[in-house]
Amino acid sequence: MKPGSVAFIGDADTVLGFRALGVEAVVPPDPEDAARSFRELVSAGSSVIIVEEDLVEALRGEIDAVSNRPVPAVVILPGVGGSRGRGGDTIRRQILKAVGVDLMAEDA
Repeated sequence: MKPGSVAFIGDADTVLGFRALGVEAVVPPDPEDAARSFRELVSAGSSVIIVEEDLVEALRGEIDAVSNRPVPAVVILPGVGGSRGRGGDTIRRQILKAVGVDLMAEDA
């Protein structure tokens, strides 16, 4: 992996199309390996790390650890099974952390 590259962590079916575009695809067998792979991608200088939505909770600590840094940008995408809403939750947490206000809150 070279600095400035894009990587995708997810299941084999989801990363397949990205691999064809030259994105480094990581298919971890378990949550611990996903966390290790994420840390390795950060250390290698990846500019963008795309995470399949189903892995968000397993990677919450790693994602939060880099959320205040300009690089890498962490993008959450749904898997081939469709969205479970976790990507929006991650964006909401990052906005709240950055500005101190929940800008995505629904009006009561």
